[in-house]
Amino acid sequence: MSATLRRTALVLFVVAGAPVAAATAATAAPAATDEPTTLQVEGTQTQVSPELYESRGGLLGDFWILSFDPLYESDSLVIGTGSERFVGCVDVDLDEACGAGEPSGELSFDYVQWATFDPSTGALIEGNCTHPITGGTDGFQGARGLVTMHDVVENGEVLTTYEGTVVLDAVPAAAPAARGTAPQALAAGAPASSRGHC
Repeated sequence: MSATLRRTALVLFVVAGAPVAAATAATAAPAATDEPTTLQVEGTQTQVSPELYESRGGLLGDFWILSFDPLYESDSLVIGTGSERFVGCVDVDLDEACGAGEPSGELSFDYVQWATFDPSTGALIEGNCTHPITGGTDGFQGARGLVTMHDVVENGEVLTTYEGTVVLDAVPAAAPAARGTAPQALAAGAPASSRGHC
């Protein structure tokens, strides 16, 4: 099976995914301080378009895939790296709204993704990705942390869950700003909808 067919299978698998209801949590609201504040987040994501995922739970907003560069592809495994941007808030009180007292803005991420496939059918078995936070703007200025995501197939649908840590004010305000990137087409000529989030 060609690598392109496997990428296409991964995208189709994620595109077929439906919204998932899951328990989510975020830690208590951060105090107004320049000291680092650690927030635990978890939730679900639903694909809206090839590059856009709606994030629910502790991270409430839009997750944009900016780039994807495949590093390795075989009949049973695809590994790649890229960059992403989250626009939204940490929904500390889990009321499904970004409130005035909740940290909000843009978070920048790098990521590494790996997905396994059934080599005889090309069907996605499982996907995982790790997303270190590389910077942020507005209420996320100086943020760092790590978010992990997991894709599984249940009843023919892809379910994407995430959990992680967002550390506010991890980098002093005088530190250089995070790089900003606009959404763009994905690399390697693969249709974005064939990769899935993880």
